[in-house]
Amino acid sequence: MSLRNEPLDWQVNSDEAYVPVYHKGDLVGFFKEEYINEIINYLNEDDVLKKALKLACLDFLQKTGGDTSKVNSLIKKYIKLSERPKYGSRAIALLLRERQQELDLNDAEFTKFCDTFKVSPTELHSIYVGEPVDDSLLLPLTRILGITKERLLEVRDGAKDV
Repeated sequence: MSLRNEPLDWQVNSDEAYVPVYHKGDLVGFFKEEYINEIINYLNEDDVLKKALKLACLDFLQKTGGDTSKVNSLIKKYIKLSERPKYGSRAIALLLRERQQELDLNDAEFTKFCDTFKVSPTELHSIYVGEPVDDSLLLPLTRILGITKERLLEVRDGAKDV
């Protein structure tokens, strides 16, 4: 087979325009022209939010007499708290909140809805405050959430690495 018939490892499609992207003067990559504005706006917004969080944490530490050199650990703490929980009671509580929104029910209506599926208001409250979810609640929760028991176990216990 001749070299001319073999595909090249590196190729350029001259029909597509890529624009260089810089961060603080350093070239970081190239993006298609049609996506560049959305990407840059998102990245700049992210930087602004990070700066705002840092200022708020610094302000908080100064007003409470805390050690301002601990601002980065405080930022990490708040970011961790803001992340979507992947497993445990907090993750189940989030799924319940999302289900409530899907059904367009207020808190009292959703509590009654859950009670009809054998999750009492007390048990529901326990989930929302982060107490462990008992095995006896798995079946009723699967019905409320509309997910399988296996999926609910993954959410409650965390995905097991095989």
